[in-house]
Parts: sequence; structure tokens; C-alpha cells
Amino acid sequence: LGAHHDRLLGFVSGSPVLASLLFMMAYAAAVAVSVPGAAVLTMIGGYLFGWFHGTALVLIGASIGASAVFLVARSALGEHVRERAAPAMQRFAEGFRRNALSYGFALNVVPIFPYALIIVVPAACGVPLHTFLAGMFLGLVPGTFLFAGLGDGLEEVLARGVPLQPTSFVTPEIVLSLGGLAVLALVPVIWRGLARRWRGSDKTI
Repeated sequence: LGAHHDRLLGFVSGSPVLASLLFMMAYAAAVAVSVPGAAVLTMIGGYLFGWFHGTALVLIGASIGASAVFLVARSALGEHVRERAAPAMQRFAEGFRRNALSYGFALNVVPIFPYALIIVVPAACGVPLHTFLAGMFLGLVPGTFLFAGLGDGLEEVLARGVPLQPTSFVTPEIVLSLGGLAVLALVPVIWRGLARRWRGSDKTI
């Protein structure tokens, strides 16, 4: 990125629509084939297009790629497959469908699960496409926004044209994004605590 900084940003500023379309297509393809390291692509989006524009392009590209794979997986894993599954798997699928929005949010909010798992499990459980996309979108927004912020901060660092040092990365965008990612890492812990509390309150009713 440092070696081609001016050329890359020159292409984006000279052909913003084409650059945006190419990036969305690349991100959609990466999601469709479950390429590891989507967070790096998100940072590149923030670096090339800025914090907010990069976030929007990533979310659109991810939604397109995930929708295509979801529809293919749901067609391949049709209702007859679910009906012939073991009773335990049927109960799991039924529970997943009842709480599909919450599970979709939880699977996407921290970028540790591969896209193949995030997409195929809801499809196999018979979750509707709109519910799958809603959960995915809500879960992706926080992490996407923060990783795009890191990329935006990196663009500012490279634009200075000075040798990189550890102190070069102490910018408001990078510090804020890293702080946000630290908080985001605590979400699963908070989620599990709330889930236990809800289950406990249900038992006392």
C-alpha cells in the first residue's frame, strides 16, 4: 500500500464509481468463497474510500455475496433434507429459526467465524432470507465501521510520506477504532450473561 499509495488513491478519486463497483464485486466474491481475513479487506476499503464510504461498500458487497451463497445453500439443503435429519438436528434447526435474528447478530458481531459457517448454518435451518440478512447486517455494522476506521487512519499515516514508526499510528481514527474493537471483543461475554439472566427469569415466572 505504501509503494502504490498515490496510484491507488488517484484511481479512486479519478473513477470513484468504477472503483466502488470493483471493490464491492471483489468483497462479494471474497465472502462467497469464504476467503479468510475479511477484516483486512475492510481496512483496505476504509483506506481507499474513507471511513463511512468504505463501511457502506463493505456492507453492500458482503450482503450481495452472502445472499448468493445463502440462496444456493438453501436450495441444495432443501426441506426434504431437514425433514430426514435426526430429531436432535431438527430441534436445533427449529430453535435457530425461532431466534434467527439474535443468532445472526451474535455470529457476525465479532469477526471470528468463517463466512461459510455464518451463511450455511442459517440456510440449512430454513431461516428466511430477509431475517438472515437483517441479523447479518446488524452484526456486521460495528466491526465493519471500526475496521474501516483503522484503514482510514492508515491512509492518513501513509499520506504523510515519512518513515513509519510506532508513534506514526497514534492518530484519533486508529486509537478510537482500536478502543472500539476492544469493547466489541467483550460483546460475546455480555451476550452470554444476558442470555443466562433471561433464562433464569423465564424459570422463575
